[in-house]
Amino acid sequence: MLIKTFGLILFFSSSQFEKLFRPNLPMGEYHLKFDKVYPCETTKDHPIKLNWYFSKKTSSITELKGNTTLLIPFDDTLTLDANLASWGSTGGWVPNTYILNTKKACSTLKRLIGNAWIIFLEGFNIPTNKCSWPVGTYITSGIDKKKLEDMNFPKIYFYGKYKVVVRIKNLKNEVVGCTVIEVNYMRPWETPI
Repeated sequence: MLIKTFGLILFFSSSQFEKLFRPNLPMGEYHLKFDKVYPCETTKDHPIKLNWYFSKKTSSITELKGNTTLLIPFDDTLTLDANLASWGSTGGWVPNTYILNTKKACSTLKRLIGNAWIIFLEGFNIPTNKCSWPVGTYITSGIDKKKLEDMNFPKIYFYGKYKVVVRIKNLKNEVVGCTVIEVNYMRPWETPI
C-alpha cells in the first residue's frame, strides 16, 4: 500500500500538485461577494438616508442602485461605528466579530474602501472626491458590484458569511444614518452558488 501511495505522489509534478491541491483552511486570501445591502432602522427618519439595493442587470452583472440623501453634510465631524457579525455554525448572526468605532467618518471610509471610493462617487454623481459631501440627493443608475470589491480591507481574513451594520453618528452620539451589508469572504477559487 505504501509503494502505491508513494508512486502516486511521484506521478504528479509539484506544479500539478499545487493546481489540484487547494487546502480547506479557515482563513486566507479571499474575494468578496456582496449578497445584500439594505437600510437598517427603517422606521427612523435619519438625516443621512442610504437607500441602496442590489439589482440584477444580466445573468452575470448585478448592480448597486438607489439613492443617498444628505440633509446634513457627510464629513469628518461624524463618527463611523461598524459592527461585523459572522454567520454562526448552527445558524444565526453572532455579533461583534469585528468592531470599528472611529472619528472622522468620511476620511476613514475613504481610506477603507480604497479604489472603490472613486467608483462609488462617480456612480452616485457626488460632486467631490474629497470630504465633505455636500447636502443633496444623489442617485445612481447602477454601479457594477464587482467594481466595488477593490477595497483596502485586510488581504487575509476568515472565510464565511458576514453582516456589517454601519452606523453614522453625530457629536452627540446620535445615529444620523445606518445601513446593513451582507457579504461572503470566499476562497480565491470558489464561485458563488
